[in-house]
Amino acid sequence: MIVWHVTSITRLARYINTGYILPPVRAWTDVREAERFSKQTGRQIILRLKFPDDRVKRLPGHKGKAVYLDEPYPIREYLGAEKYVLVKRWAHE
Repeated sequence: MIVWHVTSITRLARYINTGYILPPVRAWTDVREAERFSKQTGRQIILRLKFPDDRVKRLPGHKGKAVYLDEPYPIREYLGAEKYVLVKRWAHE
């Protein structure tokens, strides 16, 4: 199942450092809903992911277009970032 996960740059950096999106991994089944949610929350990054069909659960409400996964989603290989580690730099350094 193809889904869209809405996130922020800070969370994306965390995903790359840990190698996973930790559960519950929430996503939208419709890209228009993901775009609407992105604008509503200010999260500017939308990732297109592939969830295993047999383990996807629907969230109640949300027009039936929100789903989640109860297991970590491996993201490093997906992003081609297996050799990278992001380091947070502080403004005062």
